[in-house]
Amino acid sequence: MPRRPATLIVVLLLALTILPQACGHHARVTVTPTSPTTPTASTANSGQAKLAPRLITKAYTYQDENTVNIYLSNLTPAELARTPNDEPLVGQIVHIHMFIRPDPGRTPIEPDALNTSIRHAILAPDGATGIYAGGGFLLPKSKARSGSFEGTISRGTLTLQAATPNFNDALGPASLRATFDVPNDTELANLMATRFADAVKQTARR
Repeated sequence: MPRRPATLIVVLLLALTILPQACGHHARVTVTPTSPTTPTASTANSGQAKLAPRLITKAYTYQDENTVNIYLSNLTPAELARTPNDEPLVGQIVHIHMFIRPDPGRTPIEPDALNTSIRHAILAPDGATGIYAGGGFLLPKSKARSGSFEGTISRGTLTLQAATPNFNDALGPASLRATFDVPNDTELANLMATRFADAVKQTARR
């Protein structure tokens, strides 16, 4: 029998955890459908699906001040380090790629501008995997070379780009808001990049 409803409920319950306030490095990402969705058992109170994962693992790497890759996940480094032969991961990984740093007077400094691509991988039970992708405007508040990269995205967009056949899209077209202050950790960022690439490969299998 199809297992999509159970999978969806587990994913949404996993995602609806609220990130507590914390000192030092932090990250918060909220994804909300741009149009209301049909309520489910886990979204009956809010009236629509909403993703707000507790992002406990965060890191960035950079090529220069214009090129920064930020990775955020609700999976622990130990979970992310599992081999392909282990039990499939269940969680989320967000990849934010800033490809140009806004320069006042030379580039538009407004939420409707675009200087960043965004990808969001949802890894559900039973190997169900969905890759959402879009873009937005990232306003940095620190230099990439500082060792800690801080910034905000106030009006990003996401749509489902690829998915396994058993993945149920509960979001549809969605908007994304993010605020973060993450450490420069190339090794950890590369690990999350590898797991994100694994998720993309999963959606290509038939």
